[in-house]
Amino acid sequence: MKFEEGLKRLEKIVEKLEEGKIELEKSIELYEEGMKIVEELNKKLDEIKGKIEIIEKRGEKF
Repeated sequence: MKFEEGLKRLEKIVEKLEEGKIELEKSIELYEEGMKIVEELNKKLDEIKGKIEIIEKRGEKF
């Protein structure tokens, strides 16, 4: 899943949960899905941060 796709899905999940019009079981399922997406997005951000640090270090050598 691309970062932007994950973020959009997470936003939809939050909207549904904030509405409060869904059953408890469905709310729990959405919450769990949202937490998995957050975990994935955090991993991607860490990867990107690492890549940026490498690029910055290369730039310092020039």
